[in-house]
Order: sequence, then C-alpha cells, then structure tokens
Amino acid sequence: MSEQLDDGFDRRHSLQRSTILRVYNYYRILISFLFLFLFLDENLGGFVGAVSPKLFQTTILSYLIGNILIGLATLFVKTELLERTGPSFVILILDIICLNLLMNASGGVGSGLGNFLIFAVAFGGGLILGRVSTVLPAIAFILAVYGEVYLFFLNVNDLQSLFQVGVLGIVFFVANILFQNLARQLRRRETEVFTLEQINQLVVNQMRTGVVVVAADGNIKLINAAATELLHGQKDKSSNGRLPSRLTDRLNEWKETPSARSMRFHTSDSSPELLAHFSPLITPGPDSDTLIFIEDSTEVQRQAQQLKLASLGRLSATIAHEIRNPLGAISHAAQLLGESDNLDQGDKRLTEIIQNHSIRMNSVIENVLQMSRRRNAEPIELRLADWFVTFADEFSAGRSEPVSLMVNIEPETAVTFDPSHLSQVLGNLCQNGLRYSHKHTGEWKVEVNGRTDPISGNSFIEVTDYGTGVSDDMLPNLFEPFFTSEVTGTGLGLYLSKELCEANNARLSYQSADTGGACFRITFFSQSHA
Repeated sequence: MSEQLDDGFDRRHSLQRSTILRVYNYYRILISFLFLFLFLDENLGGFVGAVSPKLFQTTILSYLIGNILIGLATLFVKTELLERTGPSFVILILDIICLNLLMNASGGVGSGLGNFLIFAVAFGGGLILGRVSTVLPAIAFILAVYGEVYLFFLNVNDLQSLFQVGVLGIVFFVANILFQNLARQLRRRETEVFTLEQINQLVVNQMRTGVVVVAADGNIKLINAAATELLHGQKDKSSNGRLPSRLTDRLNEWKETPSARSMRFHTSDSSPELLAHFSPLITPGPDSDTLIFIEDSTEVQRQAQQLKLASLGRLSATIAHEIRNPLGAISHAAQLLGESDNLDQGDKRLTEIIQNHSIRMNSVIENVLQMSRRRNAEPIELRLADWFVTFADEFSAGRSEPVSLMVNIEPETAVTFDPSHLSQVLGNLCQNGLRYSHKHTGEWKVEVNGRTDPISGNSFIEVTDYGTGVSDDMLPNLFEPFFTSEVTGTGLGLYLSKELCEANNARLSYQSADTGGACFRITFFSQSHA
C-alpha cells in the first residue's frame, strides 16, 4: 500500500512540476517582450542596453525567439519529458546566462536587472530539489562577478559595483536555499495531505456501504464501488454521471423534508430494497452538495427476522400450552354436543360454528408453530422449469376440482432456493390465486411466468390470478401477520411466504396484473446481495 501511495504522489508531483514549468515559460516570454519594449521605446532607451546596444539587441531577440519556441514545444511535447528535472535545469541555466548578458549590456548590477536573476534562482530552488539546485545561484554569481569585473576594466563601473554584486550573490544563495526549504515543507505537507486523501479513497472504495456525493444539479461527483454495484447491479457498469430516477425522487423528497434522513427505495422492480441516508455537505442550502450512504437492507431484515423468530419461538410455546389444550377440549365438547339427539337445528348450528372457529384457531396455532420451528434454509441451484413440473403434479394431485396452471417459464432460468421452502411459498400463492380466480370467473386457474431480467440479471417468477386484485387501502398491510380480507383466513400465508423468501435471499412483492387480478413476484437475487 505504501508503494502505491509513493508512486501516486511522485506521479502527482511530476504533473505539478510540468504545469509549473509551462507557467514559468509564459513568464519568460512576458519579460522578453517587456525588455524588448523598453529597448525600442525612445523615451526609455537609456534604461536598458545603454552600454552595449548591439549585445542587448542580439541577446533579447535570441532570448525571445528561444522562449517562444520552448513555449510551443511544451504544448506538443509529451508530459513525461517535462516531468523530468533535466529540461527545467537547462531552461534555468539559459535564463541565467541570458539575463546576465542583458544586465551587462545595460551597465551591470546598477541597471536593476539583477532582480530578475533573483527570481530565476529562487524559482530553481522551488522547482529543482537537492544539491543540484544550489548550482544555479553559484553560476549566476560567477557570471555576475565576471561581468562586473569586465565592466570595471572598461571604466563603466567602479569598485562599489563589485561590492553590490557580492551582496547580490549572497541574495542569490539565500533566495535559492529559502525556496528549497519552503518547497521541502510544502512537499512534506502535500505528501501528508495526499496520503490522507489516498487512504480515505481506499477506505471509501473498500466500504461495503455505498457512498455517493451528488452536486446540486444532480450530477455525481464521487461514487465508490459498493454504490455502483448496489445502484447498477455490477461494478463496472457506467452510471452516466446521474443517479437512478427512483433515488433522485427520494433525494427530492428529502430536500423538501430534511428531517427524514433515511428512505427506502428500489432501483427497479426486480432489484433488492435499498436504504439511503442523506446528509448535506458544508452548509445546508439549495446549492450545497449532498452525501448519500446506501445500504442493502437485506442484512438488516435478516437480523430483524432472527429476532422475530426468537420471539415467535417463545410465544409459540406459551400458545401451545395455554391455548391449544383448552381449544382441543372445547372442540371435542362441541363435537360430542353436536351428536346429541336432544338438540334442535338452531343449537346444532351453534355447535358447528364452535367447531369451525376451533379449526380456524388451530390453523393459526399451526402456522405460528411452523414459523417458530422452521428449519434454516438450505438453498440449492434449481432449474425452475424442470422443478415446476414436479411441483405442479404434486400440487394438482388429490384435488376434487380440476385446476389450470398456465406455465410459461424459460428453460434456462436457474435460481438458488430451498426446494421445500419454494414449494411452500408457491403452493400458498397458487392456492390463493386459484381461490380468487374462481370467485371472480368461476374457473380454477392461475398463470405462472418465469424468466431472467436482462437488466439486473436476477431471475424471477410471477403468479398471476384472474380475480379483482388488491385494493389500494389494503396494500400497506398486505404482508403483515394476521391481516386478511377473508372471514375464514388466518392472515399468515403471505407473511410466512415473505419470511421464507427473505430467508433464501429473495423478495416477494405485489403488483397489479394485466388480467385485472393480483400478480405476486418472487425475485431471486444473486449471492452478491446475500
């Protein structure tokens, strides 16, 4: 991990160095034009190039043309070449030589052009780290001394100029060393910041919780691998820079009511239920970014299910002891009473009512005990089309009325599910579908479809009846225990089916059918959502 961080930082620093070198070259072109303008201007002609106009003219033109060519080269040359120390060192040496020639042609240190040399050697200390950077002020000082001595023998300067060039040399070294230290400190700070940034990025990418940062305009600014997989089904699928429409709707709802920080949603009808937590970044407001944590609620539901099963286990023991024995005595007494010859028809009807409700209560107890004693799921891979043939034969066997199971399952559809659990769930759904179809049409028929969703890659099976469907006011409580619209129903069938599906990493959901009746879909998720 440390090697990856070092390589990443070196690469980032090299890119920064190439960018700084390009900016510095623009500065060199700017001062070249400045010197040329000062030289050509009649009012300022004595400011530069006063001692040797020809030398100044030749040098400034060569310097300007060279800078322009180097500037053009930096636009087309590969970035890898600019990242090296060599090009920067050569350019700085050329700057020092040219600036010394311009300074000597203008009268030496007294012209003030030495200040531009200070900037060159200081910039070299920040751009080139190590001992090689100290060579720059040394060369600049030697050339400046040589120029002042040469001008002294030409009687252009006096001894005071030699003292000035000595002070200027000290400034060269001080500026270079100072910028070297500042560059080291900045590099050290940058290394720490970069390391923390990379560690945070690695941690975020390795999190099983999805993390998404969304801008105010809805564009995704950051998304980790877990969020990509949860929202789009696979790690390498492109998000196109936008959130799924259903999550966008939840985000808009949260912006209207910020107090509701957690919301459940599905990216599609065949996707698992996800839980989104919203939080504003920096300061709350319409233009602030939003941080979204996305979790697969399957694990939370599984833990809650274990708690429910534990509670039901304790409850069922109490029910078996406190209710079942008295209920058996009541049922047996009603049966004996109903066999008496001294009862009239009204009294016999009352004994039948007692018998029927006793049977119903016993069914409730059996269902509760079945949930509490249910064995753990043992899922295996099943070819749905082949398995359903056996299920249909067993389901139809021994029924007094003929039933019609219209099956349309793709041959290659495979699921991972406990066979006994799947038989119990489909048996309950088909039984309910037959009953509601017969009540509405007079025929015992249901339609069963199964295939694989091409978008999510999840297989599913649908059981559709020809009844009247589920009314809107009943939908919120459809899968709750003991909720039923039938007088003789226990209200545990759908609840138990949903629990069995969740125990096998599947989801049971309801939607209106094209037939006008109810359509219950079992979506089988892959192991990545387990």
